[in-house]
Order: sequence, then structure tokens, then C-alpha cells
Amino acid sequence: MDFVTVDIREKERVAVLTMNYKKENRFNPAFLSEMRQALDQVEADAAAGALVVTGADPKFFSNGLDLEHIMMNMGAPSKVADYLCGVNDLFKRVTLFPKPTVAALNGHTFAAGFFLAAHMDFRFMREDRGWACLPEVDINIPLLPGMIAICQAVMPPASFHQFYYTGGRFTGQQCKDMGFVLDVFSEQDLLPKCVEFAAMLAKKKTRTYAEMKRRIREPIARILEEQDAVMFADTLKFSMPGQ
Repeated sequence: MDFVTVDIREKERVAVLTMNYKKENRFNPAFLSEMRQALDQVEADAAAGALVVTGADPKFFSNGLDLEHIMMNMGAPSKVADYLCGVNDLFKRVTLFPKPTVAALNGHTFAAGFFLAAHMDFRFMREDRGWACLPEVDINIPLLPGMIAICQAVMPPASFHQFYYTGGRFTGQQCKDMGFVLDVFSEQDLLPKCVEFAAMLAKKKTRTYAEMKRRIREPIARILEEQDAVMFADTLKFSMPGQ
């Protein structure tokens, strides 16, 4: 794979998935395809009891959708809809992934990158650099039902309202205070601490953990599949000139 690497740390029983697509890890279709392949690999590998996801560049976890790809295809709405369905397919795969998942937010975590992190079970962030942000209010893209549902599931309502309505950029410590991330660490400690935490989760019974996750995340997966798709076109109209 060109944009994703998977390192199975057998001693800890943890797989570390590192994203490396043009530094910012925007969701290009080729990148999405490799992410799904990597998740299949980790799920099938008995040596991996848990998964940690991070970015290769110290500045970025992920900046979200590939806006260039979207703009190139704005004349073909069906292609844009197919692309967004592909993004939602990744979110569904992650939110129901049958092993524990931990996001190591090593840098900026914006928009769809934020939602990717939200769909994981736990999140940790750098304390010294990087923001988490939902900029959709400022780029005229109202959040879809699946985006709203996962945010409501992983943080207190008041915190989500700040992300949702202000488009503000929040530091690691602020994200910890807001309940979006569990803890913050230095750049050097972030990945080791996430692997350590994931190793603890890897000791859980996979079948039990997967079923517990399914019982709280299946309604969100249904929203991603059933409600979002019918709203893609109307949502994108908000960001078009003259709207």
C-alpha cells in the first residue's frame, strides 16, 4: 500500500495504522480504499487485538475530505455522491470495527478527520501542537445526521455545541476538558501511551467487545447508511456560489 502502513506489534498485540497521504491525509478515493484494506488486514490478524490509528506527519492527523476531488467532480453530482458514500463506508467500518480502536491525534484533526477520530473508541491528542475543529459552519456545509449522531455519542452536549456552532479550533488540553479526548501527551509520548492503552484493551475478549460496541454503534451505522445518502445533494448546495 502506498498511503497506509500497518505495524503489528505482537508483544503488545496492537496494530499501529499510520496514514500518509500527502501529509494532510485528506480522504482521496485511493486513500479510502487503502484504509479499508488495512482495516481488513487488522481484523483478520489474530496477532492484533487492538488498533491504534495515527498520522505520519507530525503536523496532521487528517484534514478531512479531499475538496479538490469534490470540486473536480461538481459537474457530476452522482460522482460526488458516490465519493461521499465511500467516506461514510469508512466511517461505518470504523464505528463497528470488532476490535478496540484508539486514535492518536498527532496533529490537526479537522472536519472528516475529526469524524474519523470520533468513530474510534478512544482518542488521545498532542498537548503541545495541533487543533481539532469542525469548520463546516464557516464553509457552508451543514453537518449530516451521521456526523451529528457520532459527536453526540462521544462528548457532552455543551462541548459539541461549541464545535458545531462556532467552528472554533481547540487545543489538545481544551479537547480533554471538553471530553472529546481522554488525555493529552507530548509528541514523543503520544504514540507509546496510545499503544500502552490499546494493549490493555487487547486483553479483552474480542467477541464480547465487538458485541458491546455493536449494541451502541449500530444505530449510528444505520444513520450513516440510510439517512446521510439522501441528504448529500441538498447539503452540498449550501457551499455552492449564489446559495
